Amino acid sequence: MGDGVAPPIAMCVVCGLTLCGCAPKQRPILNGLAWEDPEQRWWVRLWRTALAASVEPQRFFGELPPGNMTAALTFATCAEVFALGSLALPAAFALWWLAPELVRQVLADPAACGMLALSWVAFVVCMLALHALWGACLQWGAQLPVRAGWPDLQGTRNVGRSGVRFGLYACGWDLLTSPIGLLATLLVHGPRRAWAPIGAAVRAPGLAQRAYLERGLGADGAAQRRARRLSVLVLSGGMLLVIALFATVVLSLARRFGY
Repeated sequence: MGDGVAPPIAMCVVCGLTLCGCAPKQRPILNGLAWEDPEQRWWVRLWRTALAASVEPQRFFGELPPGNMTAALTFATCAEVFALGSLALPAAFALWWLAPELVRQVLADPAACGMLALSWVAFVVCMLALHALWGACLQWGAQLPVRAGWPDLQGTRNVGRSGVRFGLYACGWDLLTSPIGLLATLLVHGPRRAWAPIGAAVRAPGLAQRAYLERGLGADGAAQRRARRLSVLVLSGGMLLVIALFATVVLSLARRFGY
């Protein structure tokens, strides 16, 4: 274009991809994010956004537009609630099969049921925090000036908002690779074509991170390495906290029922 303004991204409102032939008559999504299109039903927007983030991570995250942080947080919350909920159900059935007496004792104890419910909420919050921290650390490490090896945080109040959006929309990978995501992919694409989106979601984190740093932030090699080191350092501590939370819940239940 002569004025130097890039044209808007057109994305299929059915499958969430930029190139397809499934709905040529449908209205395109101009900002490339199905979730932020208010004219679509929320569960349709959730699925299309998770699929686009998984199948086309380089385009999705390399061209992630600025937008409402609340919308990104709502998407991430929905994705993690469904993902962790679909993991909890088969885990509960497996525990029922392995230790039915323990399951009966837990269900008969209101305090134990409350502890499990609060633990599930805590895990959802932890996953949201880890995703947001990952994205924020990528942007902090790539963009903030460094003095004596540490970022200079003065005057950088808004730095990290784009990274947080990156991390929150990355929760779509968790949804697609969860049991409910696998079931939805089988129903939508059929058994023969269902495994390609799942495999793409598994490979998406590395591709998305590189695309976001290179195309979204314009970071050079040194800035990218700094961003990766910072994200690994912070996420390692976060994962240790999640593991400690899980161990605490298991040990508390074991002590409560004499195991």
